[in-house]
Amino acid sequence: MFQSSFKYYKSKNPPPSFEDVLVMDTKHLLLKPHLLDPSPGAAFPGLLPPNEWKVYELAMRPGLLLLSNPFTGEGQREWIMRCLHDYPLQPNTTNILNQPSGIDWWEKLRLLPDPSTRRSHAKTLRWATLGYQYDWTNKVYDEAHRQPFPTDLATLVRYVATQLGYARFSPEAAIVNYYPIGTTLAGHTDHSEDDQSAPLFSFSFGQPAVFLIGGVSREEQPSALLLRSGDVVVMSGPARLCYHAVPRVFTDVELPEGMECSTERWKSDMRNERHGGGCWSELEEEYLQQSRININVRQVLRENQRSLDRSGECN
Repeated sequence: MFQSSFKYYKSKNPPPSFEDVLVMDTKHLLLKPHLLDPSPGAAFPGLLPPNEWKVYELAMRPGLLLLSNPFTGEGQREWIMRCLHDYPLQPNTTNILNQPSGIDWWEKLRLLPDPSTRRSHAKTLRWATLGYQYDWTNKVYDEAHRQPFPTDLATLVRYVATQLGYARFSPEAAIVNYYPIGTTLAGHTDHSEDDQSAPLFSFSFGQPAVFLIGGVSREEQPSALLLRSGDVVVMSGPARLCYHAVPRVFTDVELPEGMECSTERWKSDMRNERHGGGCWSELEEEYLQQSRININVRQVLRENQRSLDRSGECN
């Protein structure tokens, strides 16, 4: 069931129909509005006030929350720049090995004069890990490879988590995925964390993608969701260990009329801006026209743990 749906939405010839794809901010029996009880306090920079957020729960997947783009345009651009300029830098690990000392991926991209060469180089970065560095071979986290989690990202995630009712969530690891148009993420579950009861937070930026969420086995029929720039997915409770996948990343122009709004989301309230990593430029725009970025954040440790070393547990 899961794999057949994956192949259907992955297909380029013929392309898939979007008639069964669930779209946030549209009325559908499977998208149940999820009421918030916003915590008092100041609004978070780059986010809309929580009383303006639109949150849904997928009826057949309890614990799967969908937050429709809570970001301002400026907020999106800030986090996109962090993902492009800062998160691929050491001591974070990326898929790009043996980089010459002093030459980082974005700086090299900036220096390339030819657009086709830039596009080729842009596709070389596929992931970066933050905080606890993930061992892709053994599918585990290692205390010996724990880096400081970015403070600003931790603050953002804690704020969103608190507003959604997960005030005890502790962001300790993240994988930033960089998807060129047409690429996929195969079906899988996230089960490497010691605390699998804590939710997983996923932030999407750039071009849209179809996201499949199934059940605890590959035999269950998945639901297809459209994720656009700024959308947030929370996998909690029973949904935390469900199979999920990204069968394909699309461009806005490939979507049916009325669904194509990712580009306008990150371009809204555009003006000359300077962020911590520099100024927003045509280079960021060029990258985003051909890419999707996803930040997924996890809590690795249980509440009574200080480290993955069992001697660090509290009694």
